Amino acid sequence: MKALSLLVSAVIASTVAAEDDSLWKGKAELGIVSTSGNTETSSTNGKINLLYDPEKWRQEFKLEYFVAESEVVVDGNTQTQKTADRTFFLSKTDYKFTERSYLYALLDYADETFTDKDYIGNFSLGYGRTFIKEDDVDLHAEIGYGLRRFQERDSTVAVEEEVTRLGGKYSTKIGDNANFSQELTAELGEDFDQYKSMTALNVNINSSLALSVGYEVQHVTEVLAEGAEKTDTKTTVNLVYNFL
Repeated sequence: MKALSLLVSAVIASTVAAEDDSLWKGKAELGIVSTSGNTETSSTNGKINLLYDPEKWRQEFKLEYFVAESEVVVDGNTQTQKTADRTFFLSKTDYKFTERSYLYALLDYADETFTDKDYIGNFSLGYGRTFIKEDDVDLHAEIGYGLRRFQERDSTVAVEEEVTRLGGKYSTKIGDNANFSQELTAELGEDFDQYKSMTALNVNINSSLALSVGYEVQHVTEVLAEGAEKTDTKTTVNLVYNFL
């Protein structure tokens, strides 16, 4: 994943240099939580979002990383163990053929460590429509069809299956300095369905910095590994830096 991150950074950097900066929006998020005393835990999550939005084409990149550690007692000895480790990458291209409608191509990849899936990758093509586009409210929905590739943690064979993808995003301004967003996606396949919900509240500190409080839920309908949970949740409090 480190090589992938470096490659993505190089591609983005070369593209930004060649294009009009005014069409780009970029932000980086970082959140760190550490506790001490009776329980020693720590977690780090980081995100980078880039959006290029000219008249006809819209390109979006996302890179996310989350890791958590905690102290456990094994045979009377205290050890620090990872309890979460996840890297996620997304690239999405939209072609706007009308003011409200667009076609999209999406590629994402999630590298997991503490779920029953070693990795999950998706590629889909679809149609999207913007239902509300105003200064303070935005609402759009998407439907697509594609291919999912994944590998169970205890298996050496990757599985490929067709998937139907449904998605929607709503965002609205709350006063002059705050923004609320809700994003939902459903990926429906033969082996399992996967649902994601991402809720976020951003409060601007100044023109470049903001505070983001987020709540994410990920649910799969089937798990094979013993003890694996179908639903994962994550609450984050991040400092956001808008660099474009």
